[in-house]
Amino acid sequence: MAKLLVHESAGVREFEIVDNEVHMGRELDNTLRLPDPSISRHHCVLRKVDSGYEIQDLQSSNGVLVNGNRVQSSPLRNGDRITLGQIQLTFQDPLSEVGATLAVSREEAPKPPLGTVRMSADELAAIHTGKPPAEAHAAAPAQPSTGPVPVRVVPPVAPPPAPRPAPGTDPSPLPGFVLPYLPSVPDDAKPTGERGDFGSRLLAYLIDIAPLVVLWVLIFVLQMVLSAILGAGACLVSALIGLLHLVAVIGYAWFFLPYCWIKFGASPGKKMMKLRVVPEDNPVGRIDVTGAVLRMVGHLVNGVLLGLPYLMILGAERKGLQDIISKSLVIKVDR
Repeated sequence: MAKLLVHESAGVREFEIVDNEVHMGRELDNTLRLPDPSISRHHCVLRKVDSGYEIQDLQSSNGVLVNGNRVQSSPLRNGDRITLGQIQLTFQDPLSEVGATLAVSREEAPKPPLGTVRMSADELAAIHTGKPPAEAHAAAPAQPSTGPVPVRVVPPVAPPPAPRPAPGTDPSPLPGFVLPYLPSVPDDAKPTGERGDFGSRLLAYLIDIAPLVVLWVLIFVLQMVLSAILGAGACLVSALIGLLHLVAVIGYAWFFLPYCWIKFGASPGKKMMKLRVVPEDNPVGRIDVTGAVLRMVGHLVNGVLLGLPYLMILGAERKGLQDIISKSLVIKVDR
C-alpha cells in the first residue's frame, strides 16, 4: 500500500493512503492535517490515477515542491521527496519496486519490509554531510534462476537544514539605533501562511517613507530661513543643500531599503506591520540583490504611474507589480 512519510521534529509519522484522494492542509477538514503556519488551509491534493499517483497544488501560498522543483501538478514515483512550506514528506509506493523486480523474475516479488529499516554507519554519515543516501540493496542468497530477487529499500531522508548563525555574530554596517526596528538575524518570526494584504502593506509603505517626508520638510524650512537671512546669497547654499538632499534620498531608497530586504527580510515599516519580503518558493528565505533591485524598479514604475499599480495587491494573489517582476512575495509573520 502506498504511504507518505511525514518528517517532523518529533520523528517520522507514517500515513497510509487508503482513499483515492488525500487532501493536505492546515484546516481540520483535510484528510492529512499539517498544522504548520507555512501550510495553507487547503494546500494540495494527492490523487490515485491509472498510472499511479499524482499531486496537485491547490493555489497554496508557498507552493508544492517535488524533488526540489516547484510544480502545479506532477506524477509521483516511489521515493519522491515532497516539500510543503516547511514540511518534508516522502512518497512510498511498493508497487513500483514490485514492477522493477518482475523485470528480473516473472514470479511475484516479495513486498518491501514493513518495519523500520536499520541504516549503516556509512549511510548515516552521508545524511549528516547533506548528501542524499544511496539505495542499499541486500545481497541475495544463491537461488534458482527462476526465483525472485529480494530488494531492501532505504527511504530517502531530507538532508538537515544548514546551520544559521547565532544572534549577534553576524555584524551589520547599519548604526546601532536602527537595529531595534529591524528583524533579528536569524529571524525567529514564523510565517502564518497568509500573504500581506493591501491595508497592512500600505501602512508599512507610509512608515518607510516617513523619514523622507520629514527630511523634505526640514530642508524646506532650512531653505526658507536661509533665504530670509542671506537674501540673494542663499541661492548657492540652497543648491548645495538640495544636492545633499538628493544624495540622502537615493541612499535611503536605493541602498538602505534594499539592504534591509536582503539582510533582514523587512524594512522598519514591514517589521512593525509583521510582514516579510521572501522569494516565491521559500517562505523563510531572503531575496538576493537582483530581487531587491527589481523591487525598487517596480516601486519606481508605481510612482511614475501615480501609484495605480499598487491596486493589484487587492487581487486574489495579493501581488503588486514589484512582487511580480522580482518573483518575490510579502507574507505575514507572527511577530
